[in-house]
Amino acid sequence: MGIFGVVFIVAWITAVVSWFRMVTARDRKTYWKSIALFVGPILLVFVFAELGGLFPETNFENQPKIERPMIDRPELNELFGAMPLLQKILLGAAGATWLIGGNLLFITHNRRTNKRWWHLLNPLNPPFKDFNGKEWLILVCLVVITMALSMAAISQNPPVLQPSLNKHSQQDTASGVPLL
Repeated sequence: MGIFGVVFIVAWITAVVSWFRMVTARDRKTYWKSIALFVGPILLVFVFAELGGLFPETNFENQPKIERPMIDRPELNELFGAMPLLQKILLGAAGATWLIGGNLLFITHNRRTNKRWWHLLNPLNPPFKDFNGKEWLILVCLVVITMALSMAAISQNPPVLQPSLNKHSQQDTASGVPLL
């Protein structure tokens, strides 16, 4: 147990130091070395824990069977199959706008500022602080276009109220119109 404690403490110190080295790396070689120094000691902790018997052996064959009710999970086709075609197209366009536009924005931003791709992983140095006015405008336009396409997609197939889930749906007004 003593060697495990030492490896655990060393792994924590090494992981923190290598993480800071990773996010501030100037070249790819230093970046990959730092990743190896980050992951290696953590895996070593698990190896020593396994060898030291800290993970109990589990025999699933002798475990009592727990009867669970079958959950009828919908398949992917059932989720999206009921959508109108226009709604699928608009949702796809919203996703593509956000993913492709956002990636292109950050690629051009990194080229302009001469940053490597791994600099985006540093939470202490966010990429937004170096944005110029044009990049902020592009980001705002991406948000607005994505939200507009998403709202248009949602409006194509509005949800239907289910009376069993809505407490007020069973109460009618004097005119006979149900309350929503």
